[in-house]
Amino acid sequence: MRKVLCTILAGVMTASLLAGCGGGGSDQGNSTKGSSGEAGGSQAINIGINTDVSSLDPHNHNDTASSYATRHIYSNLVRLTDNNEFVGDLAEKWEFVDDMTVEFTLKEGVKFHDGTALTAEDVKYSLESQKESPKVGHLVSMIESVEVKDDTHFIIHMNTPSNALISSLNHSGCAIYSKAHVEKLLADGKKIEDEPMGTGPYKFENWTPGASFTLVKNPDYFDPERAAQNDKLTFKVIPEDSARTIALENGELDLLIDVPFTDAGKIRDNDKLALDEYTSTHVEYFTVNQSKAPFDNVKVRQALSHAINKGDALIASINGEGKVFDNYIGEAAIGYYDVVTKYDYDVEKAKALLEEAGYGDGFTFNCYVSNAKRANSATVIQANLAELGITMNIEQMEASTFYEKTGNSEHDSCIAGWVANAEPDNTYRPLFTSGNAGAGGNRSFYKNPEIDKLVDDAATNSDKAAVQKDYETILKTLSDEAVWGPLYAQTGLIARNADLKGVNPSPIQMHDFYALHY
Repeated sequence: MRKVLCTILAGVMTASLLAGCGGGGSDQGNSTKGSSGEAGGSQAINIGINTDVSSLDPHNHNDTASSYATRHIYSNLVRLTDNNEFVGDLAEKWEFVDDMTVEFTLKEGVKFHDGTALTAEDVKYSLESQKESPKVGHLVSMIESVEVKDDTHFIIHMNTPSNALISSLNHSGCAIYSKAHVEKLLADGKKIEDEPMGTGPYKFENWTPGASFTLVKNPDYFDPERAAQNDKLTFKVIPEDSARTIALENGELDLLIDVPFTDAGKIRDNDKLALDEYTSTHVEYFTVNQSKAPFDNVKVRQALSHAINKGDALIASINGEGKVFDNYIGEAAIGYYDVVTKYDYDVEKAKALLEEAGYGDGFTFNCYVSNAKRANSATVIQANLAELGITMNIEQMEASTFYEKTGNSEHDSCIAGWVANAEPDNTYRPLFTSGNAGAGGNRSFYKNPEIDKLVDDAATNSDKAAVQKDYETILKTLSDEAVWGPLYAQTGLIARNADLKGVNPSPIQMHDFYALHY
């Protein structure tokens, strides 16, 4: 294991040193002109990310990279403030008429990017379309129907009381379409992502898959307090860690979201750059597909949990910029409780559990990963499991392929991450309920009717103490059954040109970029 870990670290250290060789262009990174020209002129902000968009249709994805685009193109009925309060976005106000009925009033004068006015019919169409989505339909499963009263008033009728409705409407998957625009696209045989168009602070300009996507300022955005302070955002997809750091150093990038953890120290020491650190709800985990043997055996899953050296995975994947983790939801997230079973690294206990399960001679399986960071974690786990006579074959692929294959149950296991948002139901429901096995988010293919009931009760029960008890029971059950092998919680990092202003990190990684400027 020491040899494997040293090999990984040698590789990432070499990458870090190579990134340092790009320092000759660092002076450009101190420009106060913005990436597109003269000071005070048009400002185009270049942002580095490590993973491409999987879809520009907000109802057809549930990943962070895609939301960087769709959250700025589209708007939602509500939004979450820095103080974790829900306020109106497209909605002027709302009122709970009773436990099952909520009446909304839309803001007046809101226009889509094509100049047409937003109406309640657009909201009805959007929410009804979303309900059919395998990716984000779970967010609005409590909505029975939407009743339009007039252009600016509508009523949401629920099929059950819900503690999650308002927070769900904040999720990027609950973006509001233009009914007329979408119907025309579909009638012409096109997809929504071919011509994304909403009411957000930016308009879609172009997307070159695997390379970049660009958004341009919407001069007619309805909220002057949140209007874009730059003219253009270009997100550059740079999968290789050291290449992203070099791009920041030489001025090709103004902002770097997916900071290479091996370069964090170097960025901190560069007075032309700044590193913003924040508490993130991001959790990385290893999970197996319980629809396949031997992973349907709880003792096998428990054995794997004991076999993984999380400390080594933390160092190999993110250079120790975080902490080992045993939970299923981020420590800063609502719904976190420290009640889980902790699986210490114990090879002998792992071997004993495998013997009890009838797999003492080991077995062979695959593990899907979508980036280099997770490939490094997988390499550590691969070496750990080899000590038990288990062969784990690692397959790295593009993010869109990863989501497709794991959604279709083609994997035996995978390593993924989850960023909890402001509503715990939006973590527990997609990741662990039976109805969301596969593309809905439950890539463990874990099915437990008792968990399904607890998640439903927590979402509908008005007794706060009972809701807390539900979530504690959910966490204890998941960990007892070793549904995941939680690996670590990573520190949130954003790197930037030291002169760039307007950076506002979000613990749930729903960063807004409209305020970026020089």
